[in-house]
Amino acid sequence: MVKQYISAVLEDLIGEYVVNISKDKIKLAALKGKIKLEDVELDGDFIGSHVLGAVGLQGFGVLSCSAKALQINIPWANLDEPTVMEIHGMHLLCVPLLPTTATR
Repeated sequence: MVKQYISAVLEDLIGEYVVNISKDKIKLAALKGKIKLEDVELDGDFIGSHVLGAVGLQGFGVLSCSAKALQINIPWANLDEPTVMEIHGMHLLCVPLLPTTATR
């Protein structure tokens, strides 16, 4: 029941980055502020538009993107500190875009 609730909350919070959050893939230490998702599919459009551009790889499209683990650390003791998301074992399948579609 708790995992189902946390799965719904996570869908609202990180649904932009992670596709199809499954409660079976969630490991919790919620009181310690640690939530871990395993074998997750990341949103390739988001990764392509934000991450690739930030590292200077414009002109590529992401066909698929997955990660072995996504860890979220929530600083319950001091909520003024940032919540940190760590991606481990990310796999990107990228293709070069045609010059006419590279800016879309």
